[in-house]
Amino acid sequence: MSSSKMSTREIVLSAIIAALYVAITFVFSAVSYGPIQFRLAEMLNCLVIYDKRYIWGISLGVLISNFQSSLGIIDITWGTLTTIITLTVVYLVVRTIENTKLKMTVCVLITTILMGFLVAIELTYVLKVPFFYTWTTVSLGELGVMLIGAFVIYLLGRSVDLSLSARK
Repeated sequence: MSSSKMSTREIVLSAIIAALYVAITFVFSAVSYGPIQFRLAEMLNCLVIYDKRYIWGISLGVLISNFQSSLGIIDITWGTLTTIITLTVVYLVVRTIENTKLKMTVCVLITTILMGFLVAIELTYVLKVPFFYTWTTVSLGELGVMLIGAFVIYLLGRSVDLSLSARK
C-alpha cells in the first residue's frame, strides 16, 4: 500500500472522529459558538500528538459542526482552515518530541494561542467585537477544554494505542 493513500481503516477512524466531534459540539451547542465559547469537542485536538492523520477527521468534524453556526459560510470555511492550520503546526512542532506529557503541553499551548488568535480574527471581522477581548475569551475557553482533553486523552493513550497505524 502506498504511504500517500489512506486505508479503509484510516478513513473509517477519521469518520468516527469527525462524528464524535460533531456529536459533542451539537450536544453542547449553547457554548460551542460565538465570542465566548467552550467547545468541548476541541479536546479531540490532543489526538494529533499520536498521529497526524487525526487532522482530517477533526477538521471534517469542524466543517460539519460549523454548518450550525450563525456565522454561515465564513465560519464553515475559516473555522475549518483554522483547525487545519493549527493542528498542522501542532504536529510539526511535536513530531520530534519524545515525551508524551511535553507533547501534550505544547499541543495545549499552541492550540490555545493560535486557535484563539485565528478565531478572534474571524469574530472581530464578522461580529465587530474587539479583537483582544475575543482573543482572550476564545483562548480561555480553548485552554479549559484543551486541559481537560490533555488529561483525558493522555490517560486514554496510556492504555490504548491511539496511533492510526494498521495493526498486524
